[in-house]
Amino acid sequence: MTTQNAPLPKSAAAPISPTELREQLLRPLPRLSLKLIIIVLVVVLVLAWSWSASKPSEINRVNGIFDALGAMWDLLKRMAPPEFELARGTKNIVNVLGSDIQIGWPVVVTAVVETVQMAIIGTVAAVLMSIPLSLLAARNVSPHPVIYQSIRLLLNFLRSIPELVYALLFVAAVGLGPFTGVLALAFSSVGSLTRLYAEAIEQIDPQQVNALRATGANGLQTFIYSVVPQALPLLISYSIVYFESNVRHATILGYVGAGGVGYKLFEYMGTSAYKKLFGTAIVLVIAVTIIDRFSNYLRQRFI
Repeated sequence: MTTQNAPLPKSAAAPISPTELREQLLRPLPRLSLKLIIIVLVVVLVLAWSWSASKPSEINRVNGIFDALGAMWDLLKRMAPPEFELARGTKNIVNVLGSDIQIGWPVVVTAVVETVQMAIIGTVAAVLMSIPLSLLAARNVSPHPVIYQSIRLLLNFLRSIPELVYALLFVAAVGLGPFTGVLALAFSSVGSLTRLYAEAIEQIDPQQVNALRATGANGLQTFIYSVVPQALPLLISYSIVYFESNVRHATILGYVGAGGVGYKLFEYMGTSAYKKLFGTAIVLVIAVTIIDRFSNYLRQRFI
């Protein structure tokens, strides 16, 4: 009987001495190599190519970054101290230390609250539309490859349109007002939110699904008791992040007549009321900070 010689195992790499390993771990920068030089050159060329198109031109009021910083500083000086437009019927004059001060309900607070309301309804609508679409866009639960590819193509189309374009389209379709902003936020969020949901579903452990199927569970029971519990923390996290993002997006949508605080920003900018603009920015910062703290609480509570 003939026997064949087994292939010799490949020689293992020489072990690294503890001293050399320690030097490699403590070295703050990588060793200079040809690969690293090529990467640095490519990055520099890409940055130079990008700067050639975005650098200040003849129509700008500045010639460089330092001039832009100086212009911003001049604008900040014109914005201080902040002022607040008071709602009609709420103005009262109070004498404080011999000076008359007007107090009342700031109009911008009502506008910021309207913006948050738009973000809440828009995000909830986007979540309700994204959940069924994500089941069709997730490779491991989609019923057919054709459906999977079709939904992915639809998501790419939805993501390619900015929020402002959606707002302009819905303003033309349904008119001005907060409802237009809600529609714009909902449809602009569906594409990205569905993709994130689908990726969260694709990351679930298939062994848990197989184990539940082995007990005789049907497809619906497997989805409810295996898929949902694994993907739910990420779904909640993505929804909260998009709510925070939609608050900022709703602020911009007011520029095209979609309601909220964006309309007041547009008004103050158009009339050069920079002090009122600064007051609006302060209220926005406070509102975003409160929302951020509340979002962190929800993450710690449910994730």
